[in-house]
Amino acid sequence: MKRHPHLVRLSREHHAALRLGRHLLAGGAAAELRAEHVALVTHFAEEERELAPLLETGGHGALAARLRAEHAHLRSLFATAADGVREAAAGQALIDHVRFEERELFPAIETLFEEVLP
Repeated sequence: MKRHPHLVRLSREHHAALRLGRHLLAGGAAAELRAEHVALVTHFAEEERELAPLLETGGHGALAARLRAEHAHLRSLFATAADGVREAAAGQALIDHVRFEERELFPAIETLFEEVLP
């Protein structure tokens, strides 16, 4: 799917997150999650700083709230992932979150971009 230029990098980062999520779901070690933790948290912070306010101003407050809530949940899962069960839960939650962003959040953002950006 072709993304608005402002979302391309974030969308590419989602592909990396999906790979990590699938790896964790398949029994991958928490070491991989720890290695990607900083990149994921940085990605979350950027979305919360740049996209959430745009969603709120554009009348999509529920999407912004869900974005923040899922990021908080993922941060919590990442902090405690130390065994196969929690790693699998973190992997599934990450996959579900990326799907939400790609299928619901980004299309809403792109509609808002069309309204405010040439």
